[in-house]
Amino acid sequence: MPRRRLDREASLTAQTCALERAAESLQPPHRRLLDDPDSALFAGRYGPLLARPVIARTWLRALDSYLPGLHLYIVLRVRYTDDVLQQAISAGIDQVVLLGAGFDTTSLRAATMACGPVIFEVDAPTTQQEKRRLLECANRAVGSQVHWVPCDFEHDRLTERLVQAGFDPTRPCVVVWIGVSVYLTRPAIDQTLADLAEICAPGSRLVTDFGDPETVTGKHRLAGARRTARLVRRRGEPWLTALSLPEVTCAAEDAGFVVRDHARTTDLAERYAPNGQPWCSTDDWLGVLTAERVPSETDRD
Repeated sequence: MPRRRLDREASLTAQTCALERAAESLQPPHRRLLDDPDSALFAGRYGPLLARPVIARTWLRALDSYLPGLHLYIVLRVRYTDDVLQQAISAGIDQVVLLGAGFDTTSLRAATMACGPVIFEVDAPTTQQEKRRLLECANRAVGSQVHWVPCDFEHDRLTERLVQAGFDPTRPCVVVWIGVSVYLTRPAIDQTLADLAEICAPGSRLVTDFGDPETVTGKHRLAGARRTARLVRRRGEPWLTALSLPEVTCAAEDAGFVVRDHARTTDLAERYAPNGQPWCSTDDWLGVLTAERVPSETDRD
């Protein structure tokens, strides 16, 4: 496999997602889709776009005009994931695994939760090192309940890395695997699901995304999907695999997970946008789902 950009430096797409979340957090409360100001810590050289709300709003509108449907999904999948996390923690689950954590801010928000869960941040070493550096520069320490787990999904065994970091496979967990699988080969996706089947106790939840397969081929009917695929390819982080909802459902079932809920972009808008009417495009080519690990015959034995 050719050397990837991610082998050399932190993920640029992860940084862009953080910038989108931070910019959305600057919008007026009556139209704001997400409140995640900590994402600004990871804006890097794009920080000037967050200097004033009007600048952030202008940039977001330009982005949404060129890549319709992407921004709405980027910010509302966070709302969806947070709901799943809160429900799971309320039900007594105390382990959270962030697969491909990127510049996600869950670990910072979890520090304020009562009975905060143990969090395992799993990501490529380059991105993880940059995230820790930026947190240190901002004097923003994560709690002792956060464990850093460097891992390359294409080459490393997830089970080994997690157990070495202190993960307890006998207790249920929530696995958040968002915005990652599209950058992996199909064998790497299947291996990760097999690893999760091995390490996730019954009752565990998996939050992951799906999308229209045409996004990878560049032949999608929606301009936002086509342009986004071209853009990430030019940035050196190409999309490799997009699994439809039926494909993800089948792959999850093979790994012992049953889909309990799913939402495409338009569904997320109805759930979370003010009056169900977001300010940005609802072009629909991405989605997110929740699956539950069910007992297997081996578990019953």
